[in-house]
Amino acid sequence: MDQDVVSLTILGMAAVTLALKAVPLVALARRSLPPVVHDLLRHLPIAVLSAMTVQLVAVKDGAPFLAFDNIALIAAIPTVIVGVVSRNLFLTIAFGVGFLAAMRAFST
Repeated sequence: MDQDVVSLTILGMAAVTLALKAVPLVALARRSLPPVVHDLLRHLPIAVLSAMTVQLVAVKDGAPFLAFDNIALIAAIPTVIVGVVSRNLFLTIAFGVGFLAAMRAFST
């Protein structure tokens, strides 16, 4: 592929990404959101993170992968417990990454 095509594709993708993120911010900058919408948006980041995590942990090659040899799924169980007990997102992510890394290091 030509270098100009690659550069234009990257610039176009950056422009679309920026537009998708900037338009709602500009449109809602001076408006007050109803309390219900504000409460729903407050939970959006953790909902998106949860959806991405479940997809990465429990799906392999487009099919559910709920087996005992799924190291990521086994690591997710204590990670969820740490998250529920601590209610701290950073601690939960750090524990999950560390636990999964330790499991992968000791499983080979």
